Amino acid sequence: MKGKRHEQSGRIAVWDIFIRIFHWTLVPLVGFAWFSGDEGGRWLAYHMWDGYLILALLAFRILWGFVGSTTARFAHFLASPRRAVAYVRTVAAGQPAAHYGHNPLGGYAVAALLLSLCVQVATGLFATDDILNAGPLNALVGARTADLLTQIHKVNFDILLALVGIHLCAIVAYRIAGRDLVTPMITGYARIAPDGRRPILQRAHPWVSAAALIVSALITYAIVQA
Repeated sequence: MKGKRHEQSGRIAVWDIFIRIFHWTLVPLVGFAWFSGDEGGRWLAYHMWDGYLILALLAFRILWGFVGSTTARFAHFLASPRRAVAYVRTVAAGQPAAHYGHNPLGGYAVAALLLSLCVQVATGLFATDDILNAGPLNALVGARTADLLTQIHKVNFDILLALVGIHLCAIVAYRIAGRDLVTPMITGYARIAPDGRRPILQRAHPWVSAAALIVSALITYAIVQA
């Protein structure tokens, strides 16, 4: 009944609660990773715990990309290059097609962000400051490999920040064009496009949600305790 009232009022469900929690939890965690990494020293211990939380979020998001709700699935937003190019052409022509969830171009941006985050977390597990702090998997590799992964960890964070900057610029550009991307990520609902299409968000079964949460927690625990 609640979803029907939203639909009748001109809104449609787009993002499930798990995607929204993932998104808004990741924001402060990445911000703190930036701060604690730059500060170094005693802050690196907190930096590592922050990384473990990001690892848990990423593990869940990857699982959710296969078993989650409609718009969360990789198959939904990772379009073919041809579709992405076609979408860019509609944007250039000033007539972008309405998309519920990520548009074809935005899907690639999300994939790039997730990939960069995965590289950041993975390299951090092996990284070391050569003083007091080292990732939980550092002992599994030699000193030269650890140094290389530490350098990749540092360089990739600059790449991650650039991708975040592009993401923020896109949000502003869409806002100027009359499209609000922030509110749907807060409420889970977006306004129905003028063409009248009303896709229904298919949510995952509660047991699937619980299983994804448990598996992601177990993966994180196993890595941290390795």
